[in-house]
Amino acid sequence: MFQPRSFFVSLLLGNLLLIGVILGVGFLATSYEVNRRTVNLTERFQEQLLALVQSELQASWPNVERQIGQYCESWSKEPEFRLTVIDAEGRVLGDSEYSSERMEPHLTANRPELLIAISGQRGVDTRLSRTKNINYRYVADPVFHNGKPVAVVRVAFPVAGFLENRRMLFHGVLFCFALMLLAATLLTLLLSWLWHKPLRLLNDEARKIAEGNLDPAVPIDGPLEMSQLSKSLDVMRRTVSGQLETITRQREGLQTILRNLPDAIFAMNRDAEVIYFNDAARTLFRIESAAERPFLQALVRNAAIIEWYLACRRTSNTDKIERKELDLFGRKHFLELEFVETGTEGLDDAASLLIVSDQSEAIRASRMKTDFVANASHELRTPLAAIRAALDNVSDDIFDDREMLAMILRIVERHVSRLDALIDDLLALHGTEDETVPGRLERTSVPEQRSWVEEFFRSKIDEKRLHFSIESDWSDESFRIDNKRLGLILQNLLDNAIKFTPEGGSIVLRFGRNGNDLIVACRDTGCGIAPEERQRIFERFYQGDSSKSGDGRIRGTGLGLAIVKHAVERLRGTITLESRIAQGCVFTVRVPILS
Repeated sequence: MFQPRSFFVSLLLGNLLLIGVILGVGFLATSYEVNRRTVNLTERFQEQLLALVQSELQASWPNVERQIGQYCESWSKEPEFRLTVIDAEGRVLGDSEYSSERMEPHLTANRPELLIAISGQRGVDTRLSRTKNINYRYVADPVFHNGKPVAVVRVAFPVAGFLENRRMLFHGVLFCFALMLLAATLLTLLLSWLWHKPLRLLNDEARKIAEGNLDPAVPIDGPLEMSQLSKSLDVMRRTVSGQLETITRQREGLQTILRNLPDAIFAMNRDAEVIYFNDAARTLFRIESAAERPFLQALVRNAAIIEWYLACRRTSNTDKIERKELDLFGRKHFLELEFVETGTEGLDDAASLLIVSDQSEAIRASRMKTDFVANASHELRTPLAAIRAALDNVSDDIFDDREMLAMILRIVERHVSRLDALIDDLLALHGTEDETVPGRLERTSVPEQRSWVEEFFRSKIDEKRLHFSIESDWSDESFRIDNKRLGLILQNLLDNAIKFTPEGGSIVLRFGRNGNDLIVACRDTGCGIAPEERQRIFERFYQGDSSKSGDGRIRGTGLGLAIVKHAVERLRGTITLESRIAQGCVFTVRVPILS
């Protein structure tokens, strides 16, 4: 196979070949014509010279016979021509190069031009001269007197002169054509460069487009076709640029969608190499780093998922979905696995997809809702059952038994209060859980919070004879916060502390500040919380053992700390617990505030 040549080289060589052929043919034709004309001109000149001498001799004959020798000697100054005059008997009367006395008779068979001329016609012959040993062209004409040939005039011209003239003319023509070829070569080089320049520029622009450089190009000047081609190339550039921008925008949008999807997505090529995975996959399977084009086994370190994926690749079904309950990193997950084949064959294309949907939170939320409904139903049924039982004991003579009536009314009142508290807590819990309910920032201060807390809990604290104090290293400077949710936090923390602190115990509520954070710590000397219960105390309806409080009659709704947890989360804060059995608890809440 031949290597492709540059268009410039091809154009130059083609033009040079064409010019060379034209000049070669012209050189041959010119050489032939110049040679022909030179020969004709020389022969004509020879014949004209012969005719001139013949007419002079013929006009003066026979009186000129004695001057013929001198006449011929006068021609000796023309070395290219040899003039010879012979009479009818063959005797040489005169010769321009040799003395006639010493020359032999010339009317011999080896001089056919003389024999023809003496017969009255022009004779022509070309042969080797014995006297000078060179080839001559001999032309002889008769000299007539009284209508009869009386002598012959012969003019000889050396053939070497012909050849020399031809050679000189050939060299001259060759030199001229060489100069013409050189000039044509330079002109061809210039024209080829001028013709090639727009093509080279167009080729450069096309290569830039192929390499992805779509910057606007400088318009290319040139012939009409080149200009139109340049414009078409620019239109193609703009079209490709627009399409690439669209593709890039769509690709970025698709990557954004894939990156923010909650489902973990893995894309594999036809060789089962992972060519893409999103942030959800990185988070779910804790992928810190990955090699280029790893296999799925290197990213998903779970045998059950890998086996299911490989089984899906071996079977012919296009789409497969399966739900599995698996343990990932020590935590149970409810996963929905989906395998999709795209049918593409390119090494850089996604031939299959593995979509892992973590439904753990949804299932836990569903179960939590189920438990919530069950617990709420139970909590509502208990006081209602007590109220119904108390009312069933009401008879016609109950009004005569004042003590029984008072006891029934106390039971009904206690359980109605419990129902009211439960409903209030349910409404408060809903308000803190609902993210669509916006917070309302209000300006407040630590003295204001201290005032309503002391007023609200005075009776409960006095009833259990608790030592209650509020401490603060906060100035009287006001701040802005969602006052309603802060109130829910303080109310439920103190309710919980009062409930589980025995009579004579102490409760300390402390306000502090750390930068732009409000810190509230509620410390009690209650029964404390066992380590195994600390993970559950913020669950809805979870209640500790009321017997530990020292007062089994006190029973809450089991929603207080759940309300605290969600209220803190809505305020973008944190809550921590420190507790020791029989020594009490310390709940510390940290929430941001605004000046």
